Amino acid sequence: MKTNITICLLGCLSLALLSACQKKIALERPLLLSMVDSVSEDDFNVESTFTNPLKSSGADPWVSQKDGKYYFTYTQGSKLVLYETTAMSELALAKYDEAWVPPTGMPYSKNIWAPELHFLSGKWYIYFAADNGSNANHRMYVVENSSADPMQGTWTLKGKVADSTDQWAIDGTVVEYGGQLYMLWSGGNAGAAPQRIYIAPMSDPWTISGPRVAISSPSYSWEMNGSAINEGPQPIINPGGQLLVVYSGSGYWVDTYCLGLLTLQANGDPLNPAHWVKTSTPVFSMNAASGAYGPGHNGFFKSPDGTEDWLIYHARSAAGGGGRNARIQKFTWNMDGSPNFGIPVAINSPVTKPSGEPIRYVYKKATWSIAGYSSQELNNNRIATKIIDDNVLTPWIARYSSPATSYPDHWIAVDMQDTIPVDGFIFVQKDGDRKIKDMEVLVGNDNATWESLGTIQLLNLHPNKQYFTLPVRKQARYFKLVPVSGHDTQPQPGLAEVSAFILD
Repeated sequence: MKTNITICLLGCLSLALLSACQKKIALERPLLLSMVDSVSEDDFNVESTFTNPLKSSGADPWVSQKDGKYYFTYTQGSKLVLYETTAMSELALAKYDEAWVPPTGMPYSKNIWAPELHFLSGKWYIYFAADNGSNANHRMYVVENSSADPMQGTWTLKGKVADSTDQWAIDGTVVEYGGQLYMLWSGGNAGAAPQRIYIAPMSDPWTISGPRVAISSPSYSWEMNGSAINEGPQPIINPGGQLLVVYSGSGYWVDTYCLGLLTLQANGDPLNPAHWVKTSTPVFSMNAASGAYGPGHNGFFKSPDGTEDWLIYHARSAAGGGGRNARIQKFTWNMDGSPNFGIPVAINSPVTKPSGEPIRYVYKKATWSIAGYSSQELNNNRIATKIIDDNVLTPWIARYSSPATSYPDHWIAVDMQDTIPVDGFIFVQKDGDRKIKDMEVLVGNDNATWESLGTIQLLNLHPNKQYFTLPVRKQARYFKLVPVSGHDTQPQPGLAEVSAFILD
């Protein structure tokens, strides 16, 4: 397995920090000699929101959730990939794994679409559509992994998943309902319209054991923009135990691609088309003001504490085409048991994090200063103080204007002015080249004696915040950053911003 390690050194020690009545943060550990008596709430900016899109790519997004972890995947075309995170709002920082690459020259070697990860009967399965290079030959396939951790172990092809007709099929998913496992997918005549939603029973995670039944065909005008298509079926059981299927209507390439809803009547048979009721209007649609064009192909997940329902979907940020990116937003339930998705939330606008994700109290840096550095670039004003100026467009670059210096002799130290509690650090990479890959982090109280907290790995991203969370809280006045290697061949590293935080 090929795994790219990210910066996440998880295992945070969450502590109660805020006292509503005194507006102070009480420090439960004994204060060091130089420690201020308390830290005022005014010393922090509360980081409790995120913005969409989560990733600049992300067509046909899917999330599976197990044991406090989220596993994300999406259409990459030539392979199956997984991303692991404990906080969906920080998906851009997720640990990455290239799970399975098909051999060449097979019926499933190309055009791998809409993968979904499911945990069934004690094993992991990824369902996906694939062909041999011709869309008319798209069929559903599944790979299996017996490892408890889907980011580890070996994925083995179990084979094609098809009913007796063995016709064109994409967007397969599974659901257990009433003690029976079912598969749902979108099918058509060699990929030609109309595409319908089918369901069939399964005897095991890779075998369809009965005839397919069409439970939805394009019948409303909003399902026929671009082409007459129903696809991307996503089952969900509402709080009343009723089975629903949210699906995508119209061609994914049009701005009016949207979500529709099928509802199984009370005590209904999923294999009886007459027991399914289609809502006559979309339940989630394009919203130009939000920068959400063609919102669709969704999935569902719960917040970390299990109290909230969340929708994941893809959309384009501009009209008339372009790449699809992954987004999330919370939804609620109507009195009749149907989901209330609202309208797509605006891109680049703050959204409250899913309940149970870490809330960080980020120290303000107005009084911070640079305690020392190995080098800085004077000619372009990319000097040491730029690392704490709260401007991601003004980086520090660790080199003399002339001559340049190289790894591993660079370092920078920051004075936070008081010995304060720290649960972790936030880094923002500079734009362009010279991004840091490996960096040692040290803390101290006298700018001379240092305790190494280890070497972390930063992703090649800008301007995303990247988090280094300590296993245990530290008390420190100074911290020191020592770049060890970079993401390119440039020998002089750079960094846009650094901050420190404590956790709620």
